[in-house]
Amino acid sequence: MSEGGCRKWVVSSSRASAGSAGELRAELAVKGYLLLDSEFVAADLFDGLGQVEQPTQLRPVDRNEAQSWSLSGRFGRGAFPWHTDGAISSDPPHWLLLRPLELSAATTTELLDPSTTLCRRLERTVLLAKDHAGRARYLPALVPTHDFHRIRWDPRACRPDSPGLVSDLEGTAPTVIVGWQLGMTLVVDNFRLLHRRPAVNAATSRVLERTYVRSL
Repeated sequence: MSEGGCRKWVVSSSRASAGSAGELRAELAVKGYLLLDSEFVAADLFDGLGQVEQPTQLRPVDRNEAQSWSLSGRFGRGAFPWHTDGAISSDPPHWLLLRPLELSAATTTELLDPSTTLCRRLERTVLLAKDHAGRARYLPALVPTHDFHRIRWDPRACRPDSPGLVSDLEGTAPTVIVGWQLGMTLVVDNFRLLHRRPAVNAATSRVLERTYVRSL
């Protein structure tokens, strides 16, 4: 986890061809993300660690084109808030793999490794999570795990009981800003890092392939 508001840009990498699966796993454990080249094979990295699911495609759409419960249904092409994927799920994906398929203009994805102070606040926070059918239950925002911790965060569907935490998190600068280029694959530890998408205008074509990997 990071302590300051340090922001850095990541543009490209060829680490997939330079490191073994073991070395890449170690780097992922330290940083919470990896940026790899197009020859990266998910099954090699996650062999024995996780189940790689079928990919889906993500593209910006207007609110009226999206499912009402989705981020696009709430924000359309506007900026998304910090969140983790599957926050309301009993089995959220441990890792996300993102790969650009179409890019017509410069576009980014932002990552946040919350500071120790924010993590302590998250650990004291209870979320009122509501699923697509409106069923509600209470979930912890952060729980320690054997190797680090697991964060759940999606203020759209999981309302926290901590006053001011949503605005404080939204006001926190990214730890990493990934400037997308074709041929890149981004691996994100969804238990550790939050992510968000800046606004995308209607003239911009941005299609990402997203693959979930769930812990075994």
